[in-house]
This record gives sequence, C-alpha cells and structure tokens, in this order.
Amino acid sequence: MKKQRNLYKKASKQGIFFFLLRNGLVLFSVVFLINGCKTNPEKIPPHFSKSTISSSYIFNRLKMRAEKIHNVKSFAQTTFIDKKIKHSLRQTLIIKGNRSIRVDTYGMFGQAVGVFISAAGKMQFLDPAKGRVYSGTDVKKLLGKLLGTQIDFQEHLRVFVGHIPHFENLKIKEFRLNSDKSKYIFHATDLKNGGEVRIDIDSLTLLPLEMTRFESGQKRYHVQWEDYEKIGSIDWPYLITLKFPERQEILKVKYKDPTLNGEISPEAFQLIPMSSEK
Repeated sequence: MKKQRNLYKKASKQGIFFFLLRNGLVLFSVVFLINGCKTNPEKIPPHFSKSTISSSYIFNRLKMRAEKIHNVKSFAQTTFIDKKIKHSLRQTLIIKGNRSIRVDTYGMFGQAVGVFISAAGKMQFLDPAKGRVYSGTDVKKLLGKLLGTQIDFQEHLRVFVGHIPHFENLKIKEFRLNSDKSKYIFHATDLKNGGEVRIDIDSLTLLPLEMTRFESGQKRYHVQWEDYEKIGSIDWPYLITLKFPERQEILKVKYKDPTLNGEISPEAFQLIPMSSEK
C-alpha cells in the first residue's frame, strides 16, 4: 500500500507539472499572439503636419544638405536619348563645388575618347585620338557630338551633385503638401535670372525629388533625383535624369561607387597651356 501511495503521489505531481506546463504554454501562446497582433504605431515625422513646419524650414534643410557636399568622384554610365537614337558612355566624373568639373570618357575597349574640363569659367576638350586640345565654342560643338546634346554647365552643374540651380535666388510663391502627403510642392520665382521653378520634396526625408524650370510659360528643363542611398551621413542620388522637353532629349547619369568630399588634386582641373590649343 505504501508503495502504491508513493506512486500515486509521484503521478499526481507529474500530472500537476504537465498540467501547468500545458496550460503555461497555452497562456504563453495567448500572450505571444496578443503581443504579435499589436502593431507599433508608425512614427510620424514632426514636419508631416503643415502646422508644425514652414517653407523656410524645408529650404534651410536643403541648404544645410547642399553645404555638406563639397566634391564628388565617381564612375558613371551616361545615357543619351532623343527621338532617333539612344547611346551610353562609360565615364569618370570629378566635380568640385559648383564651378569645376572634369569628365573622362572611354570607348568600348577602355580607350580614352575625350577629356572635358570646365574650370574658372573656361572650357577645354582633349581629343586623344587626334592629340589636339580645343577651347571656347569648339568645345560646345565637340560635346554636342560626343553626348548628343549641349549642356550649359554654369546652369546644370549643381544638378549632378544633387543641388537645385540658383537655389539662393528663389522666392517662394506657393507651398503645399500633396493629396497623399508624399511630397511638398513648391512654386518659386528666380529673382535674379527670371523664370519660374517647381520643386518636389519628399515629405518624409525632405530630399529633392524633382525640379522643373519654366521660362515664358514653357518647360525649359526637368530634373529627377532618384535611388538615394547613404554615403556616410549624406543621402546621395545614384540616378540623375535631366530632360529637355522642347528638344525631346534626355540625359541620364547613373553613378557607381561615388566618393564624396575626398581629396582632389589641383591638377585634375588644370587647364592645358594656351599654346597647344587650336
């Protein structure tokens, strides 16, 4: 009898243990399911409400970001598209501030096709095949043949470092949040150069997405900044598209392995002596 009582006690203890274990698991499952069903409320940026943000706040953020970018060095694939043709070029780009750019273009087999330098308001183009250096209006013609279009670097250089041309001259006329709250849309006037500008800003990140410049009521050019990724603390657009609606021309620059704010040798933008120019 004593042996049977011990077995009974042991079985009872085991039964209680398994009962608690089983119900504990059920309780744990219920708690887990309850917690799993809870959705953490998304953090809404403080600038999402128009009552807590001003146009000057957003413009100040754009200015602060632009001031962080001093130069860029990168491989790039540049694609030109118009009504008749589409062609791509392999290039390396070096851009310093808003004044200097060097573009080395390579052929299918890696051979140098041309070197373009714009610095201190002067432009040069080196044609390695002919061993000749061109300057002035000749450069614009050669670039037109090489790229398929002519670029006004004084106007568009800022575009390729994610900046807005003539930003400091813009006066805001209208500012609103679009219907799905994805973008802030600005309409501004260029007080110095004339014309109207529309700028689309991402409402979450406050990064520029698009810009359209109007002159005499016509679209002069349109810019898109896409595929942003972090490089250090800076959000960088890996794809930049420049469109000229009247000419029906599109220029796309796709960056690869860009380096920001690194050391750039002064020789990178050194103009070739005038005596060797055409």
